[in-house]
Amino acid sequence: MVVAPYASEEKRAQLVAAAMQLFHEQGFQRTTLAHVAERAKVPPGNVYYYFKTKEALAEVVISEHERTLRARFDALTTAHRDPRTRLRLFVRSPLEAADSVVQFGCSHGSLCQEVEKLGRDSTLAKAATRLMSVYLEWTQEQFHALGIERREARALAADLVGATKGALLLANAMRSREILTRQLRRIEAWVDGSTARQVR
Repeated sequence: MVVAPYASEEKRAQLVAAAMQLFHEQGFQRTTLAHVAERAKVPPGNVYYYFKTKEALAEVVISEHERTLRARFDALTTAHRDPRTRLRLFVRSPLEAADSVVQFGCSHGSLCQEVEKLGRDSTLAKAATRLMSVYLEWTQEQFHALGIERREARALAADLVGATKGALLLANAMRSREILTRQLRRIEAWVDGSTARQVR
């Protein structure tokens, strides 16, 4: 029997969504295609019709993370004219999913860290690098839009992304929403101070 195109796309989307959840909740290494099939409510044998390996599925998951992240940044850029406001909202954004962060950590950071261990030349590690680059490129552009020289904007972007991801890691390790909130507030204050000093 031929599977209708819409049905195939629907099941594929279900598998990707399930994998995104499971990679965040229990990690890439501990997740199997059988786990993904069970979460997506797709017969295990059907998974291989869409994804031959877990690595192939993970590559699509990372691409989907990248797509949604770019869309989120585009929305911030469109909605707010002031780059400093955009940066503040970026720093605050993990609070929207604070319970998930405290329980499971950063969905992007933890996955990227795991797949990096597969080797820098692996397809997944390269995909993870592209995902992290989205953060750096967008934050750099915000600092640069405030009048900061591009090289310094790049350094500030690395500081900001590193501090934010570190706050998520610490909150998860300590299982503390209070730490998450406090650290993000401190980072937001740092953004205000850094941009006030640096803007020409």
